[in-house]
Amino acid sequence: MTASKTLPPIGARIVKSSLGAAICILIYYIRELLPIGGGIPFYSILAVLWCVQPYTTSTLRMAQQRTIGTLLGAAYGLVFLLFFGLFENVSKMVVYLTACAMLVPILYTTVLIDKRNASYFSCVVFLTVSINHSFDVNPYLFVFNRVLDTLVGIGVGVLLNSVHMPVKSKENTLYVSGIDSVLVNSKETMIPYNKVELNRLIALGAKFTVSTIRTPASMIDLLSGIDLKLPVIAMDGAVLYDLKENRYLEVCALDRDTAARAEALMESEGAHVFVNALYDNTLHIYYGDFRNDAERDLFEKLRRSPYRNYTAKRFRLNKETERVIYLMVLAPDADIRQLETRLMDALGEELRIVTTPALEYPGYTYLKLYHRDARKANMLKILKERTGVDKVITFGSIPGEYDVFVHDDGGNSAVKAFKRLYEGRPVKS
Repeated sequence: MTASKTLPPIGARIVKSSLGAAICILIYYIRELLPIGGGIPFYSILAVLWCVQPYTTSTLRMAQQRTIGTLLGAAYGLVFLLFFGLFENVSKMVVYLTACAMLVPILYTTVLIDKRNASYFSCVVFLTVSINHSFDVNPYLFVFNRVLDTLVGIGVGVLLNSVHMPVKSKENTLYVSGIDSVLVNSKETMIPYNKVELNRLIALGAKFTVSTIRTPASMIDLLSGIDLKLPVIAMDGAVLYDLKENRYLEVCALDRDTAARAEALMESEGAHVFVNALYDNTLHIYYGDFRNDAERDLFEKLRRSPYRNYTAKRFRLNKETERVIYLMVLAPDADIRQLETRLMDALGEELRIVTTPALEYPGYTYLKLYHRDARKANMLKILKERTGVDKVITFGSIPGEYDVFVHDDGGNSAVKAFKRLYEGRPVKS
């Protein structure tokens, strides 16, 4: 049976677009009662739909493009009308062909003033004037109304996107969310609503970041389009990473001797070990001879990423400046259980051992070894000190471990809860 698809919510942009169109109609009605005439509300509504964007910055950019394009196109249109106004009984074909030729100076003007993004609107306005209204009784009035119609729509669009509900200041609260099954679903995709709302709230000043078992490399694509301003907690609490600066700010690495002993023990058990080691600010993933198809397939999938530096172990420097973040093994379930027992007996007090089923490789399990203090909670304390906040609110998909439990597999409940908390409203249970 095919699972029913959850319908996305009606977003603020959709509501604002409809409201903006209605406002344009009301303005048109008022203009009908004034001496300046009514214009054509269609053009105002087009401008509103163009200017209402997910973010205020993009609205202003679109408004600027539309305004420049409209004024430039109207100016050329006015010159065009004045020119042909000097002649009588001009053939429509001559007018239309001349209008086509005029596109060259119009487009070239947008190049000269470095406003290429406004070229389309300049041409649309000019052609509307020259093709549709050259033979009107009073085409100049249309030019005036055409410009006014567009400016009305631009003004309405900018106003709607600039209006926000007042929120209480939450500068002393840090919001930390998981990624998998919280912000992204099992298919590793994020719904547009989450991106738009997260960026909007961050732009308003919300202190928001994420905490995950993933490496920074695997987070980049998942969080693409989100303007995170704070560092992220990655590698299950082993590092604090700045995605904007591509820099490791805090590292809880394995003790050098402990890492060497653990690696030697695992290799003596016949396991192949991926060594994630940091040199300066570059993470290297050292690999040897693969022992199974799963780890070979994993390597082939991940090595193509420009954010991962896979290096054969024969080129490993083993310098004292090397910091091993974690060791990883991907092996059959039975082998991992045996390996975990050996590690616990030999180094259990010095390491933190994490095992997770390899869902993409049935019958296999991941085993990762971290420093005993490499935990999300510990790195969260460091981040709290760095940001100077008094309170932390966490969002996650494991019952009892987070302040806000999320159980919709990467739907919008986490972001909605974050929004309500930031705006000072109670979270719906």
